[in-house]
Amino acid sequence: MLFNSLNFVVFFPFVILIYRFLPFRFRRVFLLIASLFFYGCFDIRSIPILLFVIIITYSAAHAMSRIRAGRKAVMLGTVILCLSALGIFKYLSFIVNNLNAVLSRIHISFENPSLSLIIPAGISFYTFKAVGYVADVYRGRQKAEKSFINYALFISFFPQIVAGPIDRADNLLRQIDDLKDLCAEDFRMGILLMLWGYFQKLVIADRISCIVDAVYNDHTSYSGAVIAFATVCYGIQIYADFAGYSSISIGASRMLGFRIKDNFRQPYLAVDIKDFWSRWHISMSTWFRDYVYIPLGGNRKGRTRKYVNNMITFLLSGLWHGSSWNFVAWGGLHGMYHLVSGVTSEIRSKISLKLKLDENTFGRRLFKTLATFIMTDYAWMFFRAGGLSVAVDMTGRIITDFRLYTLSGDWMDALSLPIPEAAVSSIIPAVLVLLIVDIMHERGFEFIKWLDEQGMIFRWLCYIWASLFIILAAVQNLGFSSADFIYFRF
Repeated sequence: MLFNSLNFVVFFPFVILIYRFLPFRFRRVFLLIASLFFYGCFDIRSIPILLFVIIITYSAAHAMSRIRAGRKAVMLGTVILCLSALGIFKYLSFIVNNLNAVLSRIHISFENPSLSLIIPAGISFYTFKAVGYVADVYRGRQKAEKSFINYALFISFFPQIVAGPIDRADNLLRQIDDLKDLCAEDFRMGILLMLWGYFQKLVIADRISCIVDAVYNDHTSYSGAVIAFATVCYGIQIYADFAGYSSISIGASRMLGFRIKDNFRQPYLAVDIKDFWSRWHISMSTWFRDYVYIPLGGNRKGRTRKYVNNMITFLLSGLWHGSSWNFVAWGGLHGMYHLVSGVTSEIRSKISLKLKLDENTFGRRLFKTLATFIMTDYAWMFFRAGGLSVAVDMTGRIITDFRLYTLSGDWMDALSLPIPEAAVSSIIPAVLVLLIVDIMHERGFEFIKWLDEQGMIFRWLCYIWASLFIILAAVQNLGFSSADFIYFRF
């Protein structure tokens, strides 16, 4: 049951209505049942795996709260169990296939047992949420939750379970323990956030995906210029898609009275790679920072160890996204970007000082922003490509067969798709709207706050217009297959 499905359009208002009129003592149980039903709609066979992770992490946290000796062993054992479940269902096929490729030279091969296994929806997200909770209890940053119902709801909360954000116990679990009554302000803000998320998904991501798919599914038919253009389009698509999902998730949570932290903060306005990762998929990047990078030693053991820890963290981040070498390469590229940036930072500072370059000028910031976007967008090529060899071949075509003069002709070929012309023509203004909103937020101007200050008639006209626009976009999208949320696959 995806957020962009008709089933969710029926399910969510039904949940809101019942939740609103239920006594407080029944609300947590109802939300847990609704969350398990929501999750079971993907594949009911996945529910036992979810319950397994919930039960062992809940039990481990309580065990650590009662004992002094052996707490580390309990924590490590629980983490290994959780990650083993993740490895079996998500990575076993990848491991066996690569092992067979190596052993084929001596005519040895293993049968791949994972071919008959399901891949539970959202397993990467709820496993990381559970592992983070256990680690926080071990460190003393979080008390073990006494209520099994509350903890199970924290892990399985339906707005987050499929694709995050990966919220922490000190935020979401605390709010579950201390339920607040629903208020009109939360309801209104939730609707606005959801509308913005649906705009990003339906009007931008779904439509631009047709261009991306046309080129990436048959890249040998296009010049390097068109491949580069499609890669830029993919950078926009994945941002609109995942930021849209996060906005819908945060908005749905807000309508139920829960405050979830932002998962994106204008990432393509970042001035360097480090800045980008402080803005992109914030819940995931901070998770890897807190539970992988810092435990490895962070930057506390010298400069060389810092870069090694950084590279390990990014390689694991890439592998987390998918069991394929192109995802590992994507993570490795970002690790390399960090390495080069760190090694050359002193040299670049000296050059800027010698040339008397002001880092705060508009031109300088624009140059750094564009350079950062180009680097992240090139890495997205490896992320989107069907495999590592495909990404390498696409890179070669961009270098050796750019043919900029054929861009217009190939561009028209790429748009020869079974979608309405109006859908294509709306992409550019929609992307401009996204860019303008990001720039406004970057400068501290909040559109929703500004809208609150306007008269009631004007506000409601804006609400109605936005709702009708989203409905119209959804109707137009019926002319072609709506794409799944990209991060649903991870």
